[in-house]
Amino acid sequence: MVSFSSPVSYEQQAKLDKIAKAFVVSDSQLKTLVNGLRAEMNKGLKRNHQGELHMSPSFVHNYVSPKGTSLGMAIEASGSRIRLTRVTFDAAGNTALTSTQVFITPSTHKRTPALFFDYVAFCIHEFLHTSKLDNSSADNLSQGFLPLGISIGLPVSGECRVDKDAKEDSLGLRGSNVARKLCDAITRSHLPVRITSITNNTISALVAANHADKTTQIAVSFNHGINAAYFESLKNVEYLAKNTLSETVAINTEIGRFGSISKQNMQMLPLTMWDRRIDRESRHPGARILEKLIADQYLGEIVRNLITDFMDCQLIFTSESCEVKPISKEYAFHTGYMAPIMEDISVDLASVEAIFAADFGIHNMCYSDRLVVRRLCEIVAKRA
Repeated sequence: MVSFSSPVSYEQQAKLDKIAKAFVVSDSQLKTLVNGLRAEMNKGLKRNHQGELHMSPSFVHNYVSPKGTSLGMAIEASGSRIRLTRVTFDAAGNTALTSTQVFITPSTHKRTPALFFDYVAFCIHEFLHTSKLDNSSADNLSQGFLPLGISIGLPVSGECRVDKDAKEDSLGLRGSNVARKLCDAITRSHLPVRITSITNNTISALVAANHADKTTQIAVSFNHGINAAYFESLKNVEYLAKNTLSETVAINTEIGRFGSISKQNMQMLPLTMWDRRIDRESRHPGARILEKLIADQYLGEIVRNLITDFMDCQLIFTSESCEVKPISKEYAFHTGYMAPIMEDISVDLASVEAIFAADFGIHNMCYSDRLVVRRLCEIVAKRA
């Protein structure tokens, strides 16, 4: 039976207040950060720039009204999932029909790029068959192919090469021409498709949203990492200023890199001792610092570090029956736990108890401990 007579103790509240103060981001700090980001973005648009941000033009210049049937494919950075979509447009260029299929890549097919792209070709073959497009009379097939646009969770250049500084590259694609590798696999499999574009997934989101609403100018992704893309005036891109194809170009910023090289930029970020600890112990210390304050890959780990600090001060899970080893494991507390914990408005915070009992073996969690955990989630989420 949970007792509600004792909220958090004086010591718990004092520590919560200290943590909350450390995680406050003032208007002045935000203004400094915005100015720093703007300066890095402008630097990245210059010829031969040495800035932190990618600022890569996608060469998405013009916007034609689509027609007929096209294919879209999204590849995760890890290659673990491949999503194929069929899109049929009506005469006005509006979406008339869509169908999607997701494929999970076996680990054996992620050992080399060649094995992976052969599996991608297999997925395309299976999707064409399932969608009855392998012998289709679709308008596009009168030209002998279906157009295939590809979105990938890695930074790619206009030459379809994966950036050499790509953070997550378990497939070994850094510096590789993704279009060439996939074209070779498609040719070997005799598939009736032709690659028409390869873009970063945030660029793809920007273009798709702009197709639906022409006022869309920015796309931002918040997931395992963070990124942003936007439409820039071509005259502001120094090395493309003489290009007359269009007045604007879609730019992939790779904004999560901010704070990776410049010590001055890192000092603009509101880092706490827990942020520095997580950066120091991460797979890529000193890299993508802004991302480590925001992305879901790290938010749960920040909360877990705060919880273990409470444990070290003997301010939480003090019962002898509490098994604290599971929660002490790095990255054991996933960011996905935070939303149900913060949204729990029940009298006894039952969701908090259920999560810790089921996933961490901590049973009979006292009410004050539940309050502490929820408050820590709120502090970290608000700062992000």
